[in-house]
Amino acid sequence: MCVSVAAPILPLLANGWPIVVAVMIFAALAAMGVASQLRAALKRWWSLESRFLRTFGSETLHCVYQPIMNLKTGEIEACEVLARWRDIDGSIVYPDCFIPIIEKSGRTLEFTRIIVDRAHRELSQAIAGDAPLLVTFNVFPGDLHEPGLSSVFDAFTADAGRFIPVAELVETEAIDVKTMQSRIDILRAGGVKVLIDDFGAGYSNIKNLVELSVDGVKLDRSFGMAPDGTVAARMLDLAIEMIHATGQSIVIEGIENEERLEQMRRHHPPVDYVQGFHLSRPVDIAAFQKLRAEAASGNGAAAVGAGAGPVREPHALAFA
Repeated sequence: MCVSVAAPILPLLANGWPIVVAVMIFAALAAMGVASQLRAALKRWWSLESRFLRTFGSETLHCVYQPIMNLKTGEIEACEVLARWRDIDGSIVYPDCFIPIIEKSGRTLEFTRIIVDRAHRELSQAIAGDAPLLVTFNVFPGDLHEPGLSSVFDAFTADAGRFIPVAELVETEAIDVKTMQSRIDILRAGGVKVLIDDFGAGYSNIKNLVELSVDGVKLDRSFGMAPDGTVAARMLDLAIEMIHATGQSIVIEGIENEERLEQMRRHHPPVDYVQGFHLSRPVDIAAFQKLRAEAASGNGAAAVGAGAGPVREPHALAFA
């Protein structure tokens, strides 16, 4: 906005220059203040947080699927559902950028419901009902207190012949074992299986592993990438032995190459499931369907490693 005033300057300066100078200084300061406020408003409007919250919904949130392979059969019997957000310019934004915004705005349960519903729509259209597919979702620790968490998975539990929904929970110091177990029991009673996620990373208690009644444990990817002979590799062996002793299923993340995959195949006690970029990066529903079909037809070796490049967008699981 621009305001223009025409006036003879010399008479003004001769008769009242102090006033003229004061007015000019005031005008300059006012203009600077207005400009600063406008810049701040525009920055807030176009910030990542503001753009995300303005467009938050099923139209801009998308799902990708990372295959989880059964080491014994070589088939893709599960997938982890991960979220992506499409920005207003069409670019794809990864969860580490927008998850803190969701947590800050208190919309975690709404977000999970959107992702679960979208995943069910896509998977139900693409996956045949020959055998149940285990579909895992990351659950925000704070949502364990929400009474509506179990109902988020209703679409999958109502389609139990084709899908087995799984909630991946991360241990936190804010939730004690007794409280966490009561929440787990509610989920399992509603037909949702439960995994302890990222075991071995951050806060992780061996006592909790023994005391918590869950369906399986997912070991942190740092274990899957641990070189032979290292402390982490030895800890991996010990962790597998402990989990195997509890009778829970084991999923190991971070399988990045063929050598590591073969090591997991030969491991004793046996490892149940693996996932990682060597099998596939997270892919869209069409690519996931193709990978699963190749593995089921006996061409699993061709599928392994198919997703190692840039991201492009009858066996039942043995979880007890």
